[in-house]
Formats: sequence, C-alpha cells, structure tokens
Amino acid sequence: MNELERISNAAGPQPILKPERNLSSLEVYDQFGAMAYGIVLQIIPQPHLAQEVLVSVFASPLLQSCNSYPFSYAACIIKLARAKAVEAKKKLTSLTALEEDNAPFSGAPTPQVIFDLAFRRGLTPDEVAVKLNITKSEVLRSFHDFFKTNGNA
Repeated sequence: MNELERISNAAGPQPILKPERNLSSLEVYDQFGAMAYGIVLQIIPQPHLAQEVLVSVFASPLLQSCNSYPFSYAACIIKLARAKAVEAKKKLTSLTALEEDNAPFSGAPTPQVIFDLAFRRGLTPDEVAVKLNITKSEVLRSFHDFFKTNGNA
C-alpha cells in the first residue's frame, strides 16, 4: 500500500505527521518513485523524457527539504515532481507550441479543460483566465467543481 492509499483509507501511520527520522534519497525513491513518475507522465507523456525528469526529481537538492516539510513526504514529492515536470515541459516547448498555447480558446471552458491547462500545461490561474477570457474566480470555482466531480483525481 502506497502513501496515497494510506491517506485515502486512513490506514497505517498518520500521513500528516512528520516522520520520526530523515529518509535517504533511496528510501524516498522506493516509497514514492511510482507516484512521482505518474505525476510526471501526466505532464510529459513521453516515457523516456518522463524518466529523465524523474531522475532530476530524486537527484534534486530540494529533495532533502522534504525531511523538514511540515506534512507528509507524499505532499512534498507531489509538489517537487510537478514543478520539475512543468519546468521541463516549458524547456521542451517550441515556439510553434507556445503560439498555439497563446491562441484564443474556442468552445465552452469545462472544469476538465481548466484543470488541464493549470496542472498539465503549468499555467497559473491568471494565465488560464486570460487564455479562456474568464475571471480568475471562475477559474478557481472550476478547480473546485473539478475536484468535487472527480473526487480522487
């Protein structure tokens, strides 16, 4: 059972408590590598590139800051994996793709579309609002609606 399953089932040790000792990079990778890889794959769907980003996550000096993170390692790893994947995706994006991203959006912005723009493409709520020509509060409300309808997404 991984960290997220323990959180969902409220089984095992309390995930919100700080660990009793600092974990090594290898121990963190063993426990959270698959979860981090899944997050990276959602943002960068090419397995070979996602693996490179995964290596950068667990080789990062920021990983040691997870030892002092006030919540679970899982939350810290999720945050770090997403940040590294978004950073890598921005580096890989060509000028053509950037022009497409800045093109006006046509159609009704659904909570799924808004979540994808923010999470997978790494846009801020302000950038999503501008791209979709809606208010920031509508973007934030869509996040709420997305999580409400997709409880364990």
